[in-house]
Amino acid sequence: MNPATSIDRRSTRWDDHREQRRAELIDVARKLIHSDGPDVTMAAIAAASGTSKSIVYRYFQDKDELKQALGESILTRMTNKLEEGVRAGSTPEESIRTMVRMYVDSAASSVNVYHFVIQPSDGLSQFLEDCAALVAQSMEGILTGDRLHAWSVGTIGFVNATFQWWMDSDHSISKDQITTFIVSALLSGVLNDDNATPSALRGTL
Repeated sequence: MNPATSIDRRSTRWDDHREQRRAELIDVARKLIHSDGPDVTMAAIAAASGTSKSIVYRYFQDKDELKQALGESILTRMTNKLEEGVRAGSTPEESIRTMVRMYVDSAASSVNVYHFVIQPSDGLSQFLEDCAALVAQSMEGILTGDRLHAWSVGTIGFVNATFQWWMDSDHSISKDQITTFIVSALLSGVLNDDNATPSALRGTL
């Protein structure tokens, strides 16, 4: 056997093991944030993983690196779900409705994790850009050019701000109701009556 090949295989196995172990530690951190809030310690993560802090530091230089990796993992998962929403929609309206529902369901599943991932970061900025691109993709052919870009970016801002208000409120309206309101406002416009169709909005753009 070629010694170089043997070394390469050992290196590959170590890389695979390292990535698997990092993923396991990230999952433990996510579960702790879900149950205890975003200020979990490296010691708590180590204890929940059945290991020591020194071992955790082999995979993450410090808590900030772990938080960054966790945020990227959660946001990537959410992006994948939203991409499913675009593919699942048979019409632009259905794509928007499905994406909003998936976003609300995912974010509302854990208040603590939601508040963790909305902290300003490069990962969050990329996530919002990706979301705007998905929204624009779903509305191609209905809006074009700058109008499509303006609507997609505005949609992300509206959905995030409205949902964050709902998460921080006393929840006097249900999750299904806030989802329906967001979709209706995006597709029909809040100034139209409840029976308005998406075409009412299109005519004003």
